[in-house]
Amino acid sequence: MKSNTRGNLGENISVRESTNLEEIITIKEMLDVPIKSWKLILISILSITLMVAIFTFFLIEPQYETSAKVFIGKEQGSKEEYSTNDVEMYQQLLKTYSELIKTKDLTKAAIDSSNIDITPVEVLKKLRVVTVADTQIIEIKYQSKSPDEAIKMINSIVKEFVQFAVKIVPNGNVQVLESPTFPEKSVVPNKRLNLCIGVLLGLMVGIGLSFLLEFLDNTYKTREQVEREVGIPVIGQIPKEGIIKGIKGTSNDNCEADNHKKNEAK
Repeated sequence: MKSNTRGNLGENISVRESTNLEEIITIKEMLDVPIKSWKLILISILSITLMVAIFTFFLIEPQYETSAKVFIGKEQGSKEEYSTNDVEMYQQLLKTYSELIKTKDLTKAAIDSSNIDITPVEVLKKLRVVTVADTQIIEIKYQSKSPDEAIKMINSIVKEFVQFAVKIVPNGNVQVLESPTFPEKSVVPNKRLNLCIGVLLGLMVGIGLSFLLEFLDNTYKTREQVEREVGIPVIGQIPKEGIIKGIKGTSNDNCEADNHKKNEAK
C-alpha cells in the first residue's frame, strides 16, 4: 500500500512539473512572438505615426483660444462683510450671469462693437462659459481659427457683459479679474499628444498583427512544439536547407583538400 501511495505521489509530482514546464514554454513562446516580428511592429509604428503626423500638421485646421475671468460680488464701496448666505446667493447668480453671456442680444452687441463679419449663432458655437466651482468667478472662453477674431470677440463680449450685468443687477459688482491675451499658439490640434497616440496605436497594431500571423501559422517551428503536441519524443529532424548546403559545401571542400594532398604525395 505504501509503495502504491508513493508511486501515485511521484506521478502527481511529475504531472505538475510537466504542466508547469508547458506553461513556462508557452509564456516564453508568447514573449518571443513580438521579438521575432520586430520589423513588422516597427513598420506599423512608422506607418501609423506618419499618417497621424500628416493628418495633424496638414489636414486639421489650427484653433486659437483665449479667455477672461470675471468676478461677481457686492457693489464697490460696500462696507458689509460677506456672510455665508451672500456667498451662496452670488454662487447661484453665476448661473444667471452665465446664461446672460450666451444670449443672442449680448453677442449681437459684441459683434457690432468689434466690427467682425459673423453671426450670433456662429459666435455661440465658439463661445464657452465656465463657472469655477465654489467661487464667484466666471471664465469666458472663445475659440476660433483666427487669433485676431478670438481676441476681438472676447474683449467685446466681456465689455458688453459688464454693461448688461449692471442693468440686470444694479447693486452687483462685476470686475474683470483676468484680461484676455492674444493667442499666439494654437490649442487644436495638440501635436505632441497626437504623435504619442500615433506611436502607441502603431505599437498596438503591430503587436496585434504579429500575434494574428502567429495564430494563423499552423506549422511547428521547434521539436519541443512537436513533442508537446504529439506527446512522444522526436527521434530525428530534417535540417534546414541552408544547413544541408553548408554540410555539402564542407564535405566537398574536404574531398578537394584530400585529393589535393594525394596529388602532392604522388
